[in-house]
Amino acid sequence: MLFWGGVYWNMNKAYEVIDHANSYTGGYIKEVFLRDQELKGQIGYFKWLIITLVEMIVGSELLESLIVTGSVPPHNTIEKIDSSKYGSEMHLSLHIPAGLVTGIFKRQILEVLYFKFYCRYEILDKVGEPFINHRNRVIDCTRVRFRARKSLFYQFIALRRVYDLFWLVLNLLIDVIVFFITTDIKFALLAALIVEALRRILRV
Repeated sequence: MLFWGGVYWNMNKAYEVIDHANSYTGGYIKEVFLRDQELKGQIGYFKWLIITLVEMIVGSELLESLIVTGSVPPHNTIEKIDSSKYGSEMHLSLHIPAGLVTGIFKRQILEVLYFKFYCRYEILDKVGEPFINHRNRVIDCTRVRFRARKSLFYQFIALRRVYDLFWLVLNLLIDVIVFFITTDIKFALLAALIVEALRRILRV
């Protein structure tokens, strides 16, 4: 027995902590890489694959941008009753951080924000309705602002983990391929360094 803090503690048995309340246990791999039935009618498989790859590159930066805009109170000219529950209202283009890579992939990032962050994850909420040209299959969001739901910011950790997992799997896959081709561990390590360097360069 150990006397500490006015209480006798039994050192022979450790206490365990339990909590039977519902928690967020679902994985996000399916949400990131697969379309739901509604999205299948709006975006094809190949285009979904392209914007998912772009999301792997800039996804973390988009999350950081939403956290920043979520901490900024809305301008008094557009403030609403429920504004405290959302981030700042901005056009999709303004949700994209400035940068070389984000500038190159701006069109694809707009589609990531709309199809992924708005339609799939529901992190973004639209203020107004976009103009949809069904003949040309174009969704014009020029006159629509979007704001982030603060109540869903908990998803950001799970999404970051998916992004990190993608780069980890990609790195290991390339390392294994290089090793089997060259049978030299030095080239495999070099390939790992190149992949990591590429990942950092793509954040410029």
